[in-house]
Amino acid sequence: MAKETAPLVPDRLAKWRNEGQIVDLLGKQIWYHDQGPKTDDAVFIVHGYPGSSWDFQGVVERIGSQTRTVVMDMRGFGLSEKPLDGDYQDNFTLMRQADLYEELAYHLKLKTVILIAHDMGQTVGLELMARFEEGRAPFRIRHAILLDGSTLVDMCVPTDFQKQALAAPSTALEDDLAWKDIYDIFPESYAKESKAKDDFDELITCQAHQIYYNHGSRIIGGIVHYLKERKEDFDRWSRTLFGFSKAPLSVIWGEQDPVAVIAMADRIKKERPVTDLYKHPDCGHWPSIEIPDRIGDAIIARLGSV
Repeated sequence: MAKETAPLVPDRLAKWRNEGQIVDLLGKQIWYHDQGPKTDDAVFIVHGYPGSSWDFQGVVERIGSQTRTVVMDMRGFGLSEKPLDGDYQDNFTLMRQADLYEELAYHLKLKTVILIAHDMGQTVGLELMARFEEGRAPFRIRHAILLDGSTLVDMCVPTDFQKQALAAPSTALEDDLAWKDIYDIFPESYAKESKAKDDFDELITCQAHQIYYNHGSRIIGGIVHYLKERKEDFDRWSRTLFGFSKAPLSVIWGEQDPVAVIAMADRIKKERPVTDLYKHPDCGHWPSIEIPDRIGDAIIARLGSV
């Protein structure tokens, strides 16, 4: 039986892709989207797993031209290069992804950022925050906003897909996954209110296409080994999460998140009482897609921070 053919790329995703560009960073071909006035001050966004920059399309649209907004596809995601040779340690570690974000900041000559980080990107963001506190980041962070993410990996509730991938080698598969298998990765982590929206199928189709592009389904399982890296460097990233002191920190979380459960947000608030915590009962794991206007407004409210 022939494999199911992927549906056409939705217009909104095609538009997003056409607005971005590829740049060589540390010898890697990396796609990024850069909107707004080309100042040295920007909203700098780090997406999650198994998503891509497109997850923030609605947020970027909400912010509009009020500030420069930069969001990149991490290596192995979206339209950035997707190497099929090597394994997780060779290609996709959280530390290597942080290096690429730093290099993009150098390339764009960014000096000050509001840092937004989600899911896997939450830990990449924390690494950038740690480097900033150590005095070796290329920019100053004037505010950090963390969205749902399992840096507190001991509290994580992995999906069935993640469990299966963690039990397998982190090398690329020999064949692409079927379209349905890619599509089915996403719906379970959304809130029931999001699933009821008229455009829900199109949203999931956009996310799945970002994996499907350029054989990404062959490596997406291997990249889930970032959960193991989180355990190995837990002390460093939890220390930053609980003790970050060089800029205000806000945490925005969906109460219906079945993976990065709401108890994680409560623990962050308990360990770091000065954290601004915002819980959204009608949101699951994807705040930037499920409640993009609220995320955009939260960013806009912080544009005046020093």
